[in-house]
Amino acid sequence: MPQIRLLDQATVNKIAAGEVVERPASIVKEMVENAIDAGANRITVEIRDGGIGLIRITDNGCGIEAEQVRTAFLRHSTSKIRQVEDLSASTSLGFRGEALASIAAVARVEMLTRPATQYTGTRFVIEGGIEKVFEEIACPVGTTVKVENLFFNTPARRKFLKKPAQEAAVITDLVQKIAMGHPEIAFRYINGKKEPSFQTPGNGSLRNDVFAVYGKEIVDKLLPVDGAIPLSDGKTLKVEGFISRPQLVRANRSYENFFINGRYVRSTLLEKGIDEAYKDYVAPGSFPVVILQLTMDPDTLDVNVHPTKMEVRFIQEDKTRFGLYEVISETLRQADLVARVGDFYREVKPVTSEPAQIRDNKTPLFSRELTPAEKTVQAVLPTQKRSNEYVSFSGKVPQGAVKANDIEVNWPQRAKKTKDLPVLEEEGSPVGLEPRKDQIKVHEDSFTPEPVKQIEIVTETLTPEPHKLKIIGQIFRTYWIAEEKDVCYIVDQHAAHERVLYDQYRAMLKNHHMDTQELMEPVVLSLDPKAVAQLPDHQDVLEQLGYAVEAFGEDAVIVRGVPFLFGKALPAEDLTKMMEMLFEGQMDTARDLLIDQIATMSCKAAVKGNDALSVSEAQSLLDQLFASENPYNCPHGRPTVISITQYELEKRFMRV
Repeated sequence: MPQIRLLDQATVNKIAAGEVVERPASIVKEMVENAIDAGANRITVEIRDGGIGLIRITDNGCGIEAEQVRTAFLRHSTSKIRQVEDLSASTSLGFRGEALASIAAVARVEMLTRPATQYTGTRFVIEGGIEKVFEEIACPVGTTVKVENLFFNTPARRKFLKKPAQEAAVITDLVQKIAMGHPEIAFRYINGKKEPSFQTPGNGSLRNDVFAVYGKEIVDKLLPVDGAIPLSDGKTLKVEGFISRPQLVRANRSYENFFINGRYVRSTLLEKGIDEAYKDYVAPGSFPVVILQLTMDPDTLDVNVHPTKMEVRFIQEDKTRFGLYEVISETLRQADLVARVGDFYREVKPVTSEPAQIRDNKTPLFSRELTPAEKTVQAVLPTQKRSNEYVSFSGKVPQGAVKANDIEVNWPQRAKKTKDLPVLEEEGSPVGLEPRKDQIKVHEDSFTPEPVKQIEIVTETLTPEPHKLKIIGQIFRTYWIAEEKDVCYIVDQHAAHERVLYDQYRAMLKNHHMDTQELMEPVVLSLDPKAVAQLPDHQDVLEQLGYAVEAFGEDAVIVRGVPFLFGKALPAEDLTKMMEMLFEGQMDTARDLLIDQIATMSCKAAVKGNDALSVSEAQSLLDQLFASENPYNCPHGRPTVISITQYELEKRFMRV
């Protein structure tokens, strides 16, 4: 029988490295978090060969005293906690004391560090867990950690790394996320070049950091979030940051960023709250851009779930998820979400009523070279993809309907005079970013920010008032044209009617007034005996959803009534999946199943494209649409209305 014996320290460190150091990005995360904990306000991250060849993290933090450098590379050595009770109250990003020991076990690590209280620093080199150099050296205040030749002594793990470009992409994404989580810190990221791939100003403005990371096209379509979620014992979860308008979505969750007490985390609970809030605003399979900073008491969550500390566990999960849903939903409800033609950003230019040919030194328009802005002008509006449901109509044509070409249209003969749209210079906008003067001068040239073009945000409100909307006409027998002040609205009659019907039946569900159709022949459904035993606990919820259900023996239920939607009863068999969700404690999911049914049936019941509507019917439809909480999208996330301002039209016709 093999004998049991203790492993040597080198083997233990390599095993621990397997938990902490999964890839080069893991090292970057651990080292940057240590720099943040050290109080740095400038951090430079440099990589080569996707981090496999070189990773160098430089900060201007507190540094490490010479006599503590060796101790820092021992396992479970940390300055963040002293006893187990400190785990629940820890606010630092790193506290396990495993990072440096694990990294040094599988790479060559060189550290230069000096605290502000000492005139000289320390150079420490350790390779594969073996000390190579320990000497006194001149260096700036702060710490520089250089990691080279990753996994040189564990070739089996090195061969599973991706290509350098792929590893670099993971590191880039990580550094961008950490930078947005700490707008008070100036980050500089270099990926195998002399010039930085991106850098943030470190002036405390989250909007400026998002601008530096994602660019103005995304910043333009973000909505500010500022809310609070009440928890038990009088504690509060503060929610701040930005979410995107429904027009800005991505095909995956890579643009969903959550930070809890400054720590970037992944959380299916928070993702679920975001999904529920955006359910009526975006199409299935689309995800918004989210940058949210959550601040809460450390003892209300557990960050010690995973060695990489990327996952957290909330003590009050239901309150956290529902509270986030409420905060995001309220933000969307209060915002103007009309889809717009044109940019939200525009350059500040003097407005004149002279023709374009005369303004440009009287050069004819088509004989001169167009400016970059003019080259991007496009006069073609996006067309909506049609499905079969748009061309088929089995419903009854509304009474009094007239043909679209019979509508009397009074088109204006002349365009209104050009007006300057109001603009507002955002506080803390990314203009003239300069390093903070109180920062210690470490690698000063590395943090000189690039000049940023002045951007101003058009802040006019485009939410229409129903009683002021004037219908001008209809195009393609599907889209109604209306105007209010200096804004033109294009409304899809099918999507608009779909939203109105959906809201009517969802309000019935919310108010527990769902109609029930009694079945002439009750239906018996087989269920798990455990589920049947729990039926009395969920009887009230099922009645609110429109079902009349009773136990029928130990392993079956009898359905005597089902929800009655859009003049038709739902199949009794749909109840099986809904009850399974209820019995598993997923009440919200069970309700969502019925809401999905309402969305599908409202789409089928709504008027289609090419269906004739009179002007009065169209006006009534618009009034009901804009009285809705979300008049901007149909239940499947497609836009109901698109707007274009007079300024945007005149800009495209080169009148301004």
